[in-house]
Amino acid sequence: MPLWLVPLSLTPMSFAAEPVLVGSPQSRVPAAITVEVVLSWNEVGFRSAAPESPAIGPDLLALGPDGAAAVYDPIDRAVVVVGGKSFPVAGADGLAFTAAGVLLVMDNAARTLRAYDRGGALLDEQAFPGLVPTGGYLAVSGAAVLSVDAFGNGHPLAVVSTAGVLSAPKGAALVPPARRLVRTGSSLLVDGTAIATFTGRGGGRLFGDWLLVEAMNDGTVSRTAIPLDGGPTVSLPVRGRVYAPSQDVAVAPDGALGFLDPQPDGLHVVRVAP
Repeated sequence: MPLWLVPLSLTPMSFAAEPVLVGSPQSRVPAAITVEVVLSWNEVGFRSAAPESPAIGPDLLALGPDGAAAVYDPIDRAVVVVGGKSFPVAGADGLAFTAAGVLLVMDNAARTLRAYDRGGALLDEQAFPGLVPTGGYLAVSGAAVLSVDAFGNGHPLAVVSTAGVLSAPKGAALVPPARRLVRTGSSLLVDGTAIATFTGRGGGRLFGDWLLVEAMNDGTVSRTAIPLDGGPTVSLPVRGRVYAPSQDVAVAPDGALGFLDPQPDGLHVVRVAP
């Protein structure tokens, strides 16, 4: 996935890629990792890079209640439930858990949303509206299931019950983002409050109560997750060290942040408390 490389004003005196965080001193303190699970490359599929193709590995992290997590394995075309079972799927372009623990899989090729339990049993499936664009990530807001585009707008896919039964979305109107993210000069503002400033180029995207920021200066890239409540920040791995997941960040129903960190020994699934 691109950096959301929005050109920001250049500051010649600065050579650091890290964005400057705005706010209380606490916001500059890095967060401690609370849970880290390693899936070996024997447990999940991985294909090394070839001269004409990039390396490919697990993608589409989803976090659920009670520490649940899942990723999509495009090599084996399966959803891998961390600490549980893997089960085959026809395809996946988005994963998300509901607060009740139902695992949702968005398949853009089939224009279908499917609901599973954590053991991989199919609970329900439903075609979603043809006007929904591809390329969004899957999100759950209450009972509404949304495909969220790059601008933060939610495109309704379905309504999901606590038992995983899907029904048609209540209306086709876009759901605007709960918070407004804008760039002003060299700063990123959320609801009018400056959260980070840049030198070089950068951009941001909101995930729940977190602002995910990427910045690049003189070819050096940084990725930082900033909690909007002013808590400790999280430094994220720069994609491409082993392979480049397209969607490697997720937020759990309790507000915890999670991300994928591919390493030579396997895929590290990292979860940070809210």
